[in-house]
Amino acid sequence: MRDNRTADSGKDARVRILDERTLYEGFARYRELDVEERRADGTTHRLSREYQTRGDVVAVLPFDPERKVALVARQLRVPLLARGDGDGFLIEAPAGYVDDGETPLDAARREAAEEVGVSLQHLDPVGQVYSSPGAMTERIDLFLGEYTSADRQSAGGGLAHEGEEIEVLELPLARLLSDLQGAGGQDAKTLLLVQALMLRRAELFA
Repeated sequence: MRDNRTADSGKDARVRILDERTLYEGFARYRELDVEERRADGTTHRLSREYQTRGDVVAVLPFDPERKVALVARQLRVPLLARGDGDGFLIEAPAGYVDDGETPLDAARREAAEEVGVSLQHLDPVGQVYSSPGAMTERIDLFLGEYTSADRQSAGGGLAHEGEEIEVLELPLARLLSDLQGAGGQDAKTLLLVQALMLRRAELFA
């Protein structure tokens, strides 16, 4: 499928979109973009890049400041199996796509409830990051959310109709940080959230 669309952000633009097309559309959508870049020496360079289009995502780290623990999800990630990394399971902060009509705050609360069974009222934004800007459009809104034992509303575990089977873990923050900083591949968004919490509330990791 070819879009035959040409975009230009002005004659002085450093990068100009020449064409874009869809290569594949299924669970994921893959596209290719042809661009022309004007370089500092005045020359131009044309290149084509393939990328995956993905919607915006949220990730939230629920933490209990009284007991110095956090709720995280352990689940299967098939690409890790493809790499041959361990058993394919990864420990992560609750995360998921922002649905149509949702705000990132609403999505973060929903994902926390679905995945780890906790109701979060107040969320502190950490920032927005691109998960892999050289390969996909996905951007992640990161949040921290306090909870108490009374906020545990269900067992969590994800949504069965979406094929989710999540093991819910409540881990000491000090151990979670140590594990994330250890050897082997770790989840980037979770590491960012734990480190952000450590910068803001270092006493919780003592």
